Amino acid sequence: MKRKSYAYWTAIAVGIATAVSVSMSRSKEAAQARTESAAATMPIVTVGDPSTARWTATTYEAAASEANKKVLAQGRRLTVTGEIVDVSCYLQLGKRGEGHIACGSKCIAAGEPIGIVDADTTLYVLFAEEHHPRRDGQVSLKKTVGSLLAKNVTVTGMMTENRGNHALFLQAAEIDSVMGRAQNGKQ
Repeated sequence: MKRKSYAYWTAIAVGIATAVSVSMSRSKEAAQARTESAAATMPIVTVGDPSTARWTATTYEAAASEANKKVLAQGRRLTVTGEIVDVSCYLQLGKRGEGHIACGSKCIAAGEPIGIVDADTTLYVLFAEEHHPRRDGQVSLKKTVGSLLAKNVTVTGMMTENRGNHALFLQAAEIDSVMGRAQNGKQ
């Protein structure tokens, strides 16, 4: 049997060292990508408190019929973490993320609805919970939650579902309070 030359063994050693180096580099890149992905999914703001989420007096007052009261009775507290989206562009074109902020901000400013898309891609349309103030234009999500477009947020409110459509009603006072803290750099 022939003995392997020094050049042969050197080539094998260099090959192994290169493979280990490439593998370590890829492992570092993968770890960095996982870290960045985890950071991207961490909520930057939390809106609402599960212990205080409820239907308000103006919402109960607006439930004039037994059918309305039945819908309210089916509502439940829910906490959702996901990305804030402009509902119209999301449903029409699938637009979301950082690249859609300029367009989505214009749509929201023009009155298009705001939603949150969770990890399972369930869309919840967001509304101010208080019925009369919302109806009378005294409460607006576009001034508060609209500024969080494309951000990962956790929201708690009262959820209703009707024919596969999901709505999440957030209390205006909690939205304003959290947004004030977020704009001042506090959570």
